[in-house]
Amino acid sequence: MILFNAPKYAMLAKHYSKSQQVTWSHIIIILIYLYLLPDFVDSFEKQIEKITTGEPYPHILKKDTFTLNTRNIKVIRAGKKYLWIGTSNGLIRYDTKEEEQIEVYDNKHQLLSNGIFAISLDKNGWPWIGTYGGGLSYFNGSNWKNYNTPDGLNDAFVYDIAWDKEKIWLATWSGVNFSNINQDIAKTWASFTVKNSDGGLIDDWVYAVEVEKSGRIWFGTESGISTYYKGKWKGLNNTNGLGASYNLVKEKNREIMSLFKGQHHNASPSIPNIQTADYKPNYIVSMLLDEKNRLWIGTWGGGLSLLDTKTFKFRNFTTQDGLPGNFILSIEEDHSGGLWIGTNDGLSLFDGKNFLNFSRINGLKSKFIFSLEAAQDHSLWVGGHQTLTRIIIDPTSGFPLNLQ
Repeated sequence: MILFNAPKYAMLAKHYSKSQQVTWSHIIIILIYLYLLPDFVDSFEKQIEKITTGEPYPHILKKDTFTLNTRNIKVIRAGKKYLWIGTSNGLIRYDTKEEEQIEVYDNKHQLLSNGIFAISLDKNGWPWIGTYGGGLSYFNGSNWKNYNTPDGLNDAFVYDIAWDKEKIWLATWSGVNFSNINQDIAKTWASFTVKNSDGGLIDDWVYAVEVEKSGRIWFGTESGISTYYKGKWKGLNNTNGLGASYNLVKEKNREIMSLFKGQHHNASPSIPNIQTADYKPNYIVSMLLDEKNRLWIGTWGGGLSLLDTKTFKFRNFTTQDGLPGNFILSIEEDHSGGLWIGTNDGLSLFDGKNFLNFSRINGLKSKFIFSLEAAQDHSLWVGGHQTLTRIIIDPTSGFPLNLQ
C-alpha cells in the first residue's frame, strides 16, 4: 500500500516549480485534495489483488456507489468504452462494456507520478494525463509517452488540459504550455508566463483552461481570469465582479473552515483588508465553458461565478442563492443541459433559476465533490473522498433517478 508522504511531496513541489518559490500555502491546498481525511485502508488493493489472483471481482456498474480507498478522486473521463478515473494513487481504467475488466496504472507502469490532476481523451479515447510532479503522460492502450521539464514543459505539475484545432494547452504551476499537435509536440513546446506576456497572463499559477470555438482561450489562475484572443490579453478579477462579496459568504465560510482544522489553502490574501483564508474569490478552483459559450467559474470561498464572454460581466451565486457551499470544486454540464456543481458541502443541480441540492442524506457518500463527468448513457459520475457515485439522469426531466 502506498501512503501519502507530505514532506516528500513538499520537497517535490520545491524541486519542480522552477519559476517561483513554492510556499507551504500551496502545499496545503494539495493536502485538501489529497489528504483531507485519515489514511486509506487496503480494501481497494485487496480488490485489485482479486483480479490478479482470478478471484471474483464485483461489477462496479451494478452498484451506484462504490469505494476506492485511494483518497480523493480528482478527475473522471468517460469514453465510449472506458471510464478513466484519476486519483491521488494512480490511474484506473474501467471497461464499461466488459464489466469485469479493470486496470490500475501507477508509477510502476511508466507513469512518473501517482497523483493525477487532469485527464483529456483523444479522438480514439486514449488519455492524456496531467500529473502532480510527473508532467504530462499519454497512453495509447499499449505504450506510454511522457513529457516533462527536460522536454520543454515549464513545470512538472499539470493541472488541466485543453485543445484547439492546432494545439494542446496545459495549465501548470509555472504558466501555460502549448504545442502544435500536427507536429512532434515534444519539439514544439512554447509557453505563456506573466513575464513573457507582459502581465497578460495574470498569474503563473494556472489551474484551469478552456477554449472557445472561436479560438479565444480562458485561463483560470490564482489571481483571477486571463483571456487570450488574436494576440491580445485581457484580465479579470474581483475588482471586475468575479466572486461574491465577502459579506455575503463570511458566516457560512467560517463554519466550513472550522472543519478543515487548518488544512486549507492559505495563500497571501488577494483582497485588500480581508485577512482570511476562507475567501479567495480570485483563486479559480474549477472552470467550465458550456454549450451556450458561457463561462462558469468556481472560486475558493467566493461561490460560483457566471461570465458573459461577450460583455465580460459577472453574475455570482452563493449559499444565499441556494448553493450548498461557497467552495466550488467541480462543474459539469450533462447531456440534457443541466449544470452540476460540486462543492465542499455536497452536489447541486442548477436549472438556470434554482439549485437542487444533494448530500449524504440523499445517498452521496462524500460531502466534498472533487470531480464530475457526464457520460453518453445519461450517467453522471461523481468523485469524492474515497468514493465514486454513478447518478442516472432521466433524459426527459433531467433529474436524477437514483438519489433520494
